[in-house]
Amino acid sequence: MRRTSSALLLPLVAAVVLATALVAGAAASSATSVQITTPKYGSTVHLGASPYTAVAGTVSFAAATPQATRFYLRRDDCGGSNDNPHLSVVNGTDAGDGCGLVLTSVVGLGGDVDHGAFVDFPSTDGMPLAFDSGQNVTGTIDLESLAGAGTGLLEVDVSMEALDHGNGVTIGSDSESVLITPLAADYPVAFTIQPNPALAGHDLSGIDLRVHVHGPFVFSGFIGNSGKSWTDVPSYAASVNQAVQVSLDDASFSSPIPARISGSSWSVAIPTPAVGKHTLYAESTQGFDTSAPASTTFTVKK
Repeated sequence: MRRTSSALLLPLVAAVVLATALVAGAAASSATSVQITTPKYGSTVHLGASPYTAVAGTVSFAAATPQATRFYLRRDDCGGSNDNPHLSVVNGTDAGDGCGLVLTSVVGLGGDVDHGAFVDFPSTDGMPLAFDSGQNVTGTIDLESLAGAGTGLLEVDVSMEALDHGNGVTIGSDSESVLITPLAADYPVAFTIQPNPALAGHDLSGIDLRVHVHGPFVFSGFIGNSGKSWTDVPSYAASVNQAVQVSLDDASFSSPIPARISGSSWSVAIPTPAVGKHTLYAESTQGFDTSAPASTTFTVKK
C-alpha cells in the first residue's frame, strides 16, 4: 500500500531539520548587505518643512544565476539499521549500491507486481534551493538485474515533492517503462518532470524523490547508486526573492516598512516622526538570508 503525501514528507522533514542545523552551524557571513546614505548620521530634519523624510541607501545581493543542482541518490546500507536512502549533492561510493526494491515471481501477461515497492530519497544537503520552475527536472534511475536472470516489463514512477516554508507541495511526476531481458544487467532509465509553475522562484527548504517500481518482472528492480542514479533540479545560484525594509526606533523590525529597490540602490519616504532624536534601521533579505542591520541617527526639530 502506498503511503500518503504527508507520510512521504516525514523523512523529508527529518532530513531538513538535520541539514538546517548543519547549515546554521557552518554559516559564516550573509550573502546580502545594506547601507543607509540618507538621512546622514547626525543630520537634522525640520518637521514643519518636511512632513515626509526621505530614506535611501545601497544594497548588494548575491547573483541569482540560473543553473541546475545535481542530487545523487545515495544509500548507506541495504535494509539495515543504517539504510538511510537520501539525496546529496556530494557523490561517492554507496554501501547500499544495487539494493533491491522487491524480489518477486513473474506474474501473467498484464499483471502488476506491486508490494509497496518504492523508496523515498529526501535531501540531506544542497538546501535551501531557489527553484526555477521554468525548466524541467531531469534525471536517471539506474535499474539493475541479476545477470542472465532478469526479465519482464518494469514501470518506473518518479515523483518529487518539496517543503515550501514548512508546507508540503508537489513538484511533479513522470512514469517510464523499460523492457528487461536476460541479455543485459543494467538499464539507465531517463525521466523528465515538468514542474508545478506555481513554484516559480520559491525558496525550498527540502525535496524528496520517490522511486516506485512495479510491473510483471523477476530478478530486477535493483537501484544502482554510487553516482549511477541522479536528478538535476533547475535552480538559481541564489534566491530571486530580494527585499529591503526599514524600521524607525525599533531594532527588532516588529513593524517593518518595505523600500523600493532599483539596481544597487533603495529608497522609501516615511512620515517625519515627532520632535526629538530618532534612529533608523535597515536590513536586506535574500531568500532565507538576512543582512546585518544598518543604522543612522537623526534629529527632528520644529
